[in-house]
Order: sequence, then structure tokens, then C-alpha cells
Amino acid sequence: MSTKPTDDSLPPPPRPAHMPAAPRDSSRDARIPPGSADYSSALADATLYRRGDISFEELERRVLARALPPHRLGDGYLMMSPPPPPPGVHYDPRVMPYDWVGTWGEIAMTHFAGELTRDEYERLHVVAHPGCKR
Repeated sequence: MSTKPTDDSLPPPPRPAHMPAAPRDSSRDARIPPGSADYSSALADATLYRRGDISFEELERRVLARALPPHRLGDGYLMMSPPPPPPGVHYDPRVMPYDWVGTWGEIAMTHFAGELTRDEYERLHVVAHPGCKR
């Protein structure tokens, strides 16, 4: 088994310094840093819940409606702590890897962005993926 990342898990290469920054999609949440896959929709629902605009039950309904499958490496993989980056390399826990798009990783990112507690995340996960190992 190779440890080399697959092409779909790599972020796009950095833009050359002489090129202007790529325009941000106006629907993308500004809290999501450049270089991250987009999880704006899931983050918006979690933010509505955190502000008290929707109930946990409504958040749960919205999360279940997404019907997000487990990550191909398992949902436990999403909660693994990454090793510290090398000196001089910036780490931002709000950057979502591209291979998490369309998986339960989008909901995990709402936890890493601070909109869901670990307990709230686990409550949603149990309902969405009752068969997943904990």
C-alpha cells in the first residue's frame, strides 16, 4: 500500500506571485481559508444552530438530509489529530482536504471551525452513521 497521497487529495498548486488571487466564490464562507475545500453549506447550518436560530433537531434534520457517506478511510480517521507541521509551516484546522468533499468530513469541519462541540458532533454522527466504529 502506497503512502503517496492520491491526486484528488492534494490542494491545487499555489498561484504564481505575479498572478492576482483567484476570485472567491461569493457563496463561500469567508471563514474558510484559501486552499481549503468548500464546506460553506454545512458551516452555515452549524452557525445557525450555534446562534440559536435553529434547534438541534432542525440541525439534525438538515445534516441527515445531506446523506453524507462516511469518509473512505472511515469516520474515525476524520477525528485523528494530525502531527505537528514542520517548523515554519502554517497549520490551520479550518482547511478541509479535498478528499473530504461529499463525505461526513464536511460535518467534521464544522466541529473544527468551532461551530459544534465534540458532543454535538458525536450526537449527529451516531444518528447519521449508527454502524460506524466509535
